[in-house]
Amino acid sequence: MTNQGIELARQQGTTSRHVRLYMRDDGGIMFEGQDLGPSVEEVFGDSDYEYWVHVPPSALQKLAFELLREKYTGQLNAVEAFRDWCKAHGVEHKFSNYA
Repeated sequence: MTNQGIELARQQGTTSRHVRLYMRDDGGIMFEGQDLGPSVEEVFGDSDYEYWVHVPPSALQKLAFELLREKYTGQLNAVEAFRDWCKAHGVEHKFSNYA
C-alpha cells in the first residue's frame, strides 16, 4: 500500500494519537491518524481507531498549487523563497531569470 512514510505528530497519554504522512506506491499521498485508549473504546467499541485521507496521483498537481498559493500569497519574495525551499528539501527545480 505505501512505500515511504514519516510520523508528523505523536501525543502520548491516556488517549494517544499518531499522525503520519505517506507517499503511496500508486503515486498518491495519504495522511493517516490513529487514536488509542479507553476514551476511544467508549466511543467506538474498540481501543484503536484509524482514519485517513488519500489524495490520488491525478489530484497532486491541484494539491501542490493550492498549498503553494496558501503559503506564498502576499509575499513579494515568493519566487526566491520557493527556490530556496526547493533547494533545502531536495526538490528538483530549475530557476531562470531574464535581465
